[in-house]
Amino acid sequence: MTLPWQSSLINFKNSALNLFLKPNCPLCDRPSGDVFCKYCERQLTESQLLDAARYWQGDLPLFAWGKYEGAVKRSIGKLKYDGNRAIGNIYGEWLAASWQKSLPQANITNLIAMPIPLHPDKLTSRGFNQAELIASSFCRATGAKLDLSLQRTRPTVAQFGLSKLARQENVADAFALDRASVKSSDLVLLIDDIYTTGATVRSAALALRALDLHVYGVAVVATGRDDR
Repeated sequence: MTLPWQSSLINFKNSALNLFLKPNCPLCDRPSGDVFCKYCERQLTESQLLDAARYWQGDLPLFAWGKYEGAVKRSIGKLKYDGNRAIGNIYGEWLAASWQKSLPQANITNLIAMPIPLHPDKLTSRGFNQAELIASSFCRATGAKLDLSLQRTRPTVAQFGLSKLARQENVADAFALDRASVKSSDLVLLIDDIYTTGATVRSAALALRALDLHVYGVAVVATGRDDR
């Protein structure tokens, strides 16, 4: 028979153990029951675009969950450079939720989600492709088909700090399709973590369209476009 004081002690120990075992928030290092603590998650959602489909127009429509600023910018850095893969998973879920709410007509059976690939050397160094994590989570939530046939055929330098022209030259002819897994009737949605000038996704779209594939648009976690 367990005495009342013993039950209280057991509950206290369990509570302390659960607190100790909780992962820390990657942004503030507070204990968190989820990927981010509630404080940092609130900061992240403050950068969410109210109209995520505002750029869904033109020859390469863009869908963005939020703005590339503040906590969002830091969290993507934690994903890419600190290896916190859970961030990619939750961003894929958030992107999917926003996609389904903003573009219900885009939830179609022949939608193919194709993450922007890393060069094999960078993939080996990093250990994972953040765009693939986001795309995988996006597909689980939306039912879109994940396709990894897009390949980066040559190494490129980081786009950060390059001029618009230098960015275009950096990724020109950098993509190719590894195998014929996508049909002409499919609608390809390119997925990446961030969008700034669009040089990378445009180069990828050009390679796909050269094979007569239908590039439906681009979906990203965050955009650096400065028009709200």
